[in-house]
Amino acid sequence: MYSLLKSLRHYDSSKDYVLAIITGTNGSTYRKSGAMMLIDQDSNHWGLLSGGCLEGDIVANCKTLFENKCDHQLVYNMRDEADLIWGMGLGCDGEVTIFLKYLPAEQNHFSIFEGLFELQNGNAQQITINTANNNELVIEPADKLIPEKHSQLKFELRKPHHLLICGASPDVPPVVAIAHHIGWKTTVIDHRQDASNKEKFPFADELITVKRSQWNGFELTPFDSAVIMSHQFERDQEYLKRLLDSPIGYIGLLGPSARRDKLLAECDTHFSEHQGRVFGPIGLDIGAGSPETIALAIISEIQAVAHSKSAKFCYEDLNR
Repeated sequence: MYSLLKSLRHYDSSKDYVLAIITGTNGSTYRKSGAMMLIDQDSNHWGLLSGGCLEGDIVANCKTLFENKCDHQLVYNMRDEADLIWGMGLGCDGEVTIFLKYLPAEQNHFSIFEGLFELQNGNAQQITINTANNNELVIEPADKLIPEKHSQLKFELRKPHHLLICGASPDVPPVVAIAHHIGWKTTVIDHRQDASNKEKFPFADELITVKRSQWNGFELTPFDSAVIMSHQFERDQEYLKRLLDSPIGYIGLLGPSARRDKLLAECDTHFSEHQGRVFGPIGLDIGAGSPETIALAIISEIQAVAHSKSAKFCYEDLNR
């Protein structure tokens, strides 16, 4: 949903918009059901529903929607040999159904942007479209129970992954930058006030000075994952001890396994009790050596764990 959230920087309440949603796929397609794209009346757009070859046609179709002020459905069949443009452009062999929902400014865009602002603040949302009632669109908190109906299309908008980085060491900025560019929220904490410098961390959502006396009171519930990168053994041990007692599902440790085991021993526990949650040495084995490639390995591992994926080549996945 990161691409949709980027639209908030350019949001104009006086403009009409169109929300394009993939509602069905058959065969091999670049994106799956639930993928979304926003288009404004000036043909600016955010999000991808293909590898880039369908978007121009989707935007062109939206011009008609803005004129007629109505909804529309598009079907792209890349399996048809006669359809050489889409088949060659998309590089796959499937069919995509896309619903275009007109969002008029005079009706407050059916509150879609209020929902996106809530999503940006970490509150998951869900979109329901009632096809039996003039395609009525409702966006609400994801935890709100909505009776299932055959005439409903329902799509979940997951909140951005929130990464906590404990320590503002020089190798942290690349981790923050990659996390930012894939749509995650990042919070960097350090006990040294001069280390939390915005110029060093331009992509961090939050830089917080958390002194040792404040660590036990620091709120951890907003975070999905945490990486300990202070490079100070005693400080790392303090971070780790509290993180182990938190609900955070991923905890990453820099350094070799011997250091990891020593840190856990200082916390009166053992690595075998935390496999699948505590990772150290941190990162996927991709031949990383520089701060940037190490950051890539770290973020890739967190992504895989968050989605319960094994780290293997895509061609090895027989379900693809």
